[in-house]
Formats: sequence, structure tokens, C-alpha cells
Amino acid sequence: MGVLLGTTLVLVALGVLVYPFINRRGYSLAGDPSVERLRVARRRVYRQIADLEGDYQAGDLTEPDHDGQLRELRLAAARIMQREEQLGAIESDIETLEREIEAARRGMAGPPEGGDKLR
Repeated sequence: MGVLLGTTLVLVALGVLVYPFINRRGYSLAGDPSVERLRVARRRVYRQIADLEGDYQAGDLTEPDHDGQLRELRLAAARIMQREEQLGAIESDIETLEREIEAARRGMAGPPEGGDKLR
């Protein structure tokens, strides 16, 4: 019974260790909730700017009110875009790491160290 339990544990541990090398799917920040929230927030600000322009054209806003609100919305959009760029830099770091891992995987596909190469 102990041998069976020990063998099972070893197989599970090996499976956990080997799985990342077998799994070839890349990971992306595109599904990252924080990135998606930023995209939604930026679109919301753009909609607010469009609504503001519509209200101004309809005569519902004075020019000083329009200019002040437009300035605030543009600043909000700029802050969101800056944060998106920061996350984009993180994303490129992740892409670099993924390329290094892929290169290491290709290197592991060769013959074992000290082994003879077939010619």
C-alpha cells in the first residue's frame, strides 16, 4: 500500500513539474482584468467627451463650462492611457521572458549533456 501511495505521489509531482514544458500556450495580458478595466474606462471617457460635444453643440453648455469639462476629461483619458502604457511595458517584459523560456525549451530538446550526438 505504501509503495502504491509513494509511486502515485512521485507521478503527480513529475506531472506538475513537466506540465509547463508540455503546455505550449502563451499567456497574455489581454485577458487581464486590470487591462480590461482600463480599456473600458478609456472608452467611457471618450463617450463622455462625445456627449459633452453634443451638449455644447445643442447649446446646453456654455463655452467656459464646455472647456473646463473637456480639459478634465482629456486629463482623465491621458492618465488612463499612461497607465495602459505602463502595463504595456510589463507585457513586453513578459513577452521577452516567454521567448527566453521557449529558447531554453528548444535547448533542452537536444541530446543530454555528455551524451553522444548521432551523425
